Amino acid sequence: MVSYAGRESFMRILVLFAVMASVQLCPFSPSAEGEACAAERERRLVIGVPPNSAPLSFLNESRDGLLGLAVDLSVKMAGELNMDIVFVQSNARKLEQKLQRGEIDAVVGLLPVNLKNDFSDVLVTPLALNRAILVVGQEHQFAMEQDMAGRRVILQRGDTYIPKMLDMGCTVVQADSITNALNRLVAGEAEAYIASSVEMAFHIVQSKKYKNIRVMGGSLERIPMVMMVGRQSGLLERMTSALVHLEESGEVENLRTKWLGRALYVPTLWEQYQYYILFTVVFLCCIFIASVTWIYALKRQVRKVSRRLIRSERKYRDLIEESPDIILLLDADGQIRLSNRAARGVLHIEESGHSSVLMEALCEETNGCLERFVELIPQKGALRREITLAPGTEQELVLEVNLFMADMEASPYAICLIGRDMTERRRLDRQVMEMERLAVLGKMAAGVAHEINNPIGIVMANAELALEDCPEDSPLRPLLKAIHRNGERAVNTTRRLMHIALPDSVQYETQNLALIARDALFFLRPRLRTVRVDESLLPEHLPMRGNRTLLEQLVLNLMINALDSMETEGGFRALVLEGRCEGGRVMLDISDCGSGIAEENRKKIFEPFFSTKGSRGFGLGLYISRHIVELHEGHIEAHSAPGEGSTMSLSFPAAEEDE
Repeated sequence: MVSYAGRESFMRILVLFAVMASVQLCPFSPSAEGEACAAERERRLVIGVPPNSAPLSFLNESRDGLLGLAVDLSVKMAGELNMDIVFVQSNARKLEQKLQRGEIDAVVGLLPVNLKNDFSDVLVTPLALNRAILVVGQEHQFAMEQDMAGRRVILQRGDTYIPKMLDMGCTVVQADSITNALNRLVAGEAEAYIASSVEMAFHIVQSKKYKNIRVMGGSLERIPMVMMVGRQSGLLERMTSALVHLEESGEVENLRTKWLGRALYVPTLWEQYQYYILFTVVFLCCIFIASVTWIYALKRQVRKVSRRLIRSERKYRDLIEESPDIILLLDADGQIRLSNRAARGVLHIEESGHSSVLMEALCEETNGCLERFVELIPQKGALRREITLAPGTEQELVLEVNLFMADMEASPYAICLIGRDMTERRRLDRQVMEMERLAVLGKMAAGVAHEINNPIGIVMANAELALEDCPEDSPLRPLLKAIHRNGERAVNTTRRLMHIALPDSVQYETQNLALIARDALFFLRPRLRTVRVDESLLPEHLPMRGNRTLLEQLVLNLMINALDSMETEGGFRALVLEGRCEGGRVMLDISDCGSGIAEENRKKIFEPFFSTKGSRGFGLGLYISRHIVELHEGHIEAHSAPGEGSTMSLSFPAAEEDE
């Protein structure tokens, strides 16, 4: 046994040794020791990393170090914060417990699934992984997730995509890990595997050397990589700032390219064509150096030419090409030296730079050639003219042109023509004039209608009295009926003339167009004594729906016009009526042997106040006839040639005879 004195001396030696050790390790006071330890703790950044989450974090081949996207990002952020980094490896659940106890500062390499808790904050990084569909072989074709309805698919246990697949009628096979899911996919337990991270699956496929595994379609969704930062550490704002700085400097993009820029079994462009790329780069560099040398030697000359071209192009485009008016530059021979877009579209300028219609219109204005315009154009100012191109045709164009002299090196003189299309404006002016004339005529008709109706009423009253006293077998009775009927038509005509326009609504009944035509011949019998009438081609019935009064006026107008056209012609005169029913329509042609209608007038005869009779006509007969035809949903056409007579063709919808 050791004596008490011995034990006391031994305890003193131990205390002295402890004091000396404490002085050697921490030569400062206890408070200084605490501050030093705290400072050392502040300079360290302890990061928890799951070691089996490639490409986010995984062990290297010698299994003595960590690699991956999350590892590199953590190192970059620690450098931004001027802190020493320490990695702690464990699975996600244990790392979360360490973070809760404050043993580590943050956890990286996680996906945002069930990360909500009361002891940490989530820092979302700009890096994201892709959810995609993996299949084996070539027999399965899934362009999108809808194509997988009713299929058998593999998902990892706890994946948030499982309810969505179940709603689509899929049979879900749950796997414990990505490796287990790939093994079951290769074994044929399902038709496809929906990987929450195709990048993680890629690394496993490469390491396990799986065959025939490929990605179908595009990315189903982008899942961002997050960092779980403990609230006790107070690092969230500093790490957020460091992450923003790395994003702005391009470091994050470099990491994305390094770890996420590859696809399944597809080598990179550099791996495939590195020698060709190097050769091309060297060749392009040589060309670039030669080009720079040549450009530098000719810089002054190119600058002058460029400025001149820019000014010329800008002037041409802004002042001429985009102008809505027609702009032309004509030389002494009438050739077009310059034309803008509007001129080319309107005048259809030929490749030779010549417009025949324009030259014809200009020469017609001066009764000569283009040279006469030189004498008319003043030295200062412009000559204004209104010319018509292709008159009397469907391409008729009215231009208001201003002409003035312009200098031109290739010719003694040149004419600059600036024109504006006035066709639509002139057409509107004519319509306004026609409306004014119609309004004046309506006022005149309203003033004289009463005076005309009074004598017509007296004639009709006397005709009625004469009919009452006339025996039924008297030859005068048809003549009296004709007088009474035409009196009624005259009353209706004056009533319509009071408002010029035809009535908005008329009463329609089943009519026989052939009978109406024969009655019109009876009314015109006094004027037909010297005219041969051929109605052999007119059938007995041409049934249609219409108003008898309007149809009588229509047929009479056409017959009277035919008789008027034959009065100026000597020799044989004939009026031919032809009717037929074809394709559900009734047709009536009224032909004469008159002087015919010129081509330029044929398209105007149905316009109001257009007449070729001079003072003998008002130009309203065919205008009103056209409106009557339109009221009956019919068509009217004029077929004629000068000296060969005319044919007016009517066409109406046919009606059933028993209606």
